Amino acid sequence: MLDEADEVEKGLTRPALKVVEPEIDPNDIWFEDKLERERIAERLTTIVQDEQAPFVISLDGRWGTGKTFLLKRWRAQLEDDEFQAIYFNAWEDDFCDDPLLAIIGQLSEHFSDGKFKELALKIADVALGLLTKSLIGEAVKLEDVKPQGILRDYHEQRKMKEEVKGQLTQLAAEVRSETGHPLIFIVDELDRCRPTFAIELLERVKHIFDVPNIVFVFGINRAELVKSLQSVFGEIDADEYLRRFFDMPFILPNPDSARFCRFLVGMYDLDSFFDDMSKTANNDIHIKDFRSLSETLPRILGRMGLSLRDMDYCVRLVALAAKGLKERHTMFPAVLALLVAVKITDPDLYQRFVLGMARGAEIIDHMNERHQLYGGDEPDRNRRDLEWAEAGIYFADNRRTTWVQLGLLSEGKQLTRPELLAEATRGLSADDESDKRRIDNLLGGMNWFSQQGVNYQGSVGYLAELIDLYDNSSSR
Repeated sequence: MLDEADEVEKGLTRPALKVVEPEIDPNDIWFEDKLERERIAERLTTIVQDEQAPFVISLDGRWGTGKTFLLKRWRAQLEDDEFQAIYFNAWEDDFCDDPLLAIIGQLSEHFSDGKFKELALKIADVALGLLTKSLIGEAVKLEDVKPQGILRDYHEQRKMKEEVKGQLTQLAAEVRSETGHPLIFIVDELDRCRPTFAIELLERVKHIFDVPNIVFVFGINRAELVKSLQSVFGEIDADEYLRRFFDMPFILPNPDSARFCRFLVGMYDLDSFFDDMSKTANNDIHIKDFRSLSETLPRILGRMGLSLRDMDYCVRLVALAAKGLKERHTMFPAVLALLVAVKITDPDLYQRFVLGMARGAEIIDHMNERHQLYGGDEPDRNRRDLEWAEAGIYFADNRRTTWVQLGLLSEGKQLTRPELLAEATRGLSADDESDKRRIDNLLGGMNWFSQQGVNYQGSVGYLAELIDLYDNSSSR
């Protein structure tokens, strides 16, 4: 393979390990909406556009479901539709001691000019009094800790809170009068914040921003937020606790796993990377491998029931492993995808296989079990890819004896080494037309591998070295 200097000279670029989200194009807000989140945004707009009562929505989505992509573009779409909408990444501001400061800061920044500026500044001035004395630098006097001082402080705090709510009510009413819609406040990444900050933010919204014509939409990973709550309060009924804050839970649908994998391939620009690799490859085998990898990855990973986070990790790891391939080693895409997926889903099985201590049949059994348990998304038309992946694993394991077993299976004869074949494969019948086609595909795959003159056993060992190298140097 080329060294790094040659790669730069030939324009070969390493795949990105982390993708920076591009700026939103105001002329094409939903560009690259691969997960079809615009439809969800339209539903959210329908829910909030005429809302007059104080209203709080939780948008629950696991990592990788396009939650932030949706919320940022929805905010842009709302602005384009003449709403007043504020997007606030809570995680970026959880360095503040009091989340009220962050919320008011976002509000005053949004209304930094125009007719609403004066109202926003009044809200900011009054709200500062609600912040803790330590935050605003006041010294605690002796009389403040006496009963009279404590009561006086309570009444002052309550008065200021009501004044802030009054000013917010006026601002929201002005927004409604001008736009015909409520003021929309979008809060993202709440579950990534410090637990105390996340809880206090919810409390502030509940007690201060609970005014007409303001709608809050919180982007959360509910499972992670529950963990944050339990880290502070212990084993509480988190669902009951969260119902205090959210008027409507909205669950963001998980994307089709194979579609999500294709989305990742595009997001990391792996199509261009694989195409460049095929142009610089020194033999036809590598060219075929690289050009088919971006299609094979979704088919294999989509059946394995990986979490979206693990799927993202697999895509990056496959690209890095492919980057280090040397001459006379090939990566037959399905074999590489399977090895990476098995390393994630069953590290012990992966280690035993690459060390020659587990049969290839165990790898295929594991893939089939994962598919049955988690319901992979790829339809039967992709069976041939899976059968060639199975053949590739057999070839790397024990090609001669396994080939004999497949021949016996094709002829309807008794197997002499049944343990070399996956359980589902051992059950195929040569008398059944569909089963016979699958057996023929397995034999065809084995025959193709034998004609390439490539050391597939050595390739698997070499791929494992690359996978482990990058895996050990990367954080998940």
